Amino acid sequence: MIHIPLIHLSSLLNGQDQALLKEETAFLGAINASNEFAFVSPIQGSQAVFYVQTGGSEPVFLSCYEDYPEPYLFLVTGERNSLAASLEMLSFLQAKGKKGKIIMGKPEDIARSLRREFGFLEAKKRLVGTRYGVIGKPSDWLIASPISAREAKQRLGVEVVDVDYQEFLDAIDEIKEVPAPLLKRFEGKTNREEDLYESLRIYLALKGLCAKYDLAGFTLRCFDLLNLRHQTSCLAFGLLGEEGIIAGCEGDVPAMLTMALVKALYGYVPFMANPSHFDLETGVAIFAHCTIPFSFVTSYSLSTHFESGLGFGIRGKVKEGPITAIKLSSDYSDIMCLEGNVKSNPEIPTMCRSQIEVDLGDGLRQILDRPHGNHMVFLFGYKGQEITDFLTYLRD
Repeated sequence: MIHIPLIHLSSLLNGQDQALLKEETAFLGAINASNEFAFVSPIQGSQAVFYVQTGGSEPVFLSCYEDYPEPYLFLVTGERNSLAASLEMLSFLQAKGKKGKIIMGKPEDIARSLRREFGFLEAKKRLVGTRYGVIGKPSDWLIASPISAREAKQRLGVEVVDVDYQEFLDAIDEIKEVPAPLLKRFEGKTNREEDLYESLRIYLALKGLCAKYDLAGFTLRCFDLLNLRHQTSCLAFGLLGEEGIIAGCEGDVPAMLTMALVKALYGYVPFMANPSHFDLETGVAIFAHCTIPFSFVTSYSLSTHFESGLGFGIRGKVKEGPITAIKLSSDYSDIMCLEGNVKSNPEIPTMCRSQIEVDLGDGLRQILDRPHGNHMVFLFGYKGQEITDFLTYLRD
């Protein structure tokens, strides 16, 4: 249920016009035909919608608008000069450099606009002020993905903090025991008990660091684990993603924050993957990575890490159907959004373990002509326009 705080604006001449009350019931009832909204009383200092019922309501708006934040949303009936009054109020706001928007049209169009505005508002609340860790430096090959904590704060409202890699290693060493239920979860998935135990110690260490530093997620220089501990973080990342903690690979900060946008909007951690093979003639590509959130797959098996043959890599199966591939630019000012369809889940031995074959059509050319680094982030459905609009909403 989406709560929509309404501030009623009407001319003082209307008073308790019974016809106006009947019109309100019919108007709001048509908007809420699917019973997804609850129209409630506003709270000063919180987002609200100015329901413009008649012309001549401008003085009422002037008396109260400063008690509420931008953007100022005007819900217009299209009758009783409500549109004229709304245009006057919006012009007044724009002359003061303030943001506002008129919402009008068919009931279903108004419902869509309210759903969007309040969905974005809640997503912004979930995103702004969150903290994300960079554990170690970005991998040496990520030359196009620099860390810019200042830009992340300015454009997305998030805080990026450094966590020393040695502290991560020490945190692993401090884990002396893995809970039996956690080990039991993977019963029948592998007989490599030592690798499983070590992978779960990595999981518990990373989860502990997130709690210690109040992190909504992190990106890890994960390949260093291969040499230092002969293990991978892939299994740990699958578990953390399932729990709603963003776990990004290779120290790729733009990819991590792209995942943060998805989590804020849709409530789940998406799939981060490498472009592995393009067929420009058909528009079909294969994207792959050795980890994937367990919540993103329909089933999975445990293999080894592709490049090293060590530890675990997750071979997850992703449902076929609509999908969107996105990636923020390195300065977080732009986002690439490509919509397509998952056709299959290959098992090509010379690629990372979780593989999706995706029909992106002409979008493949866009990746080649204007890439945003070497990772893409995948979420379910056709969400390109909504993601683009949300990034604009954050900037405005």
